[in-house]
Amino acid sequence: MYPMLSIYPLIPNIRKLGISHDEPPTIYALLNSYVNYAADVPTKIKDLANAGRAMFFDFDYPLATGIAKADFECMILNHFMMRRIGYETVTAFKIALNVKLNEIMPEYNRLFDSIENWNLFNDGEHITRQATDARITNNTTSNTGSSSISTTGSNSNTSDRRYSNTPQNALSDVRNGDYVSEYNYDQDTSSATSSSTNTSSNSGTNNTTDSGNQNESIIRTPSDKIRLYSEFLKNRQNVYTMIFKDLDSLFYQII
Repeated sequence: MYPMLSIYPLIPNIRKLGISHDEPPTIYALLNSYVNYAADVPTKIKDLANAGRAMFFDFDYPLATGIAKADFECMILNHFMMRRIGYETVTAFKIALNVKLNEIMPEYNRLFDSIENWNLFNDGEHITRQATDARITNNTTSNTGSSSISTTGSNSNTSDRRYSNTPQNALSDVRNGDYVSEYNYDQDTSSATSSSTNTSSNSGTNNTTDSGNQNESIIRTPSDKIRLYSEFLKNRQNVYTMIFKDLDSLFYQII
């Protein structure tokens, strides 16, 4: 896009921008020369990183889906804005930056994902309780019964037969026995006694097994949400701090 120098891919008036060939340029000097060279309206410092980030990050590297690529790259450029690159050429610096980001970002993406997936104001302590209930019930029944039947019977039959050969006599004489030609008197007596006894018993045992599982889930949402949000911001900032520390080796070290 612009003429390239043998050492820095900068515009020809590199010395007018305060860049010396004795030391590598700063990120600010590179962005300023890339964005504002021949521009009618110079880009402000606060917008330099976003306007010129394509100069440095023209390669692929893994980044968590919850992190915006533009914000992530601007964060790095703004953090190291006044630092000098630690390589003789911008191309060498970009190659080292590419390698470093592909090396460290898979691990940091896990941290970003754990933070972004945290539902700050709804998530809380989750307690799950599980209970197993097992009971055996024994039911024993016993029935005993006894019945007794006794029957007693008595029969008595009497037969009194009287005849008279002289029917001229009065019937009353025959009945009272004054004149009887033939007389039969029979008397039968019988008795019967019967008894029966019935005894029965019944017993049994019924075993019942009752078992079941009971699950209980309790979620306690956080009450001190201001403190949690403060910790959230602190943890997120700590991830960026660790990334900056890993990238620090790519820049000029003052001894």
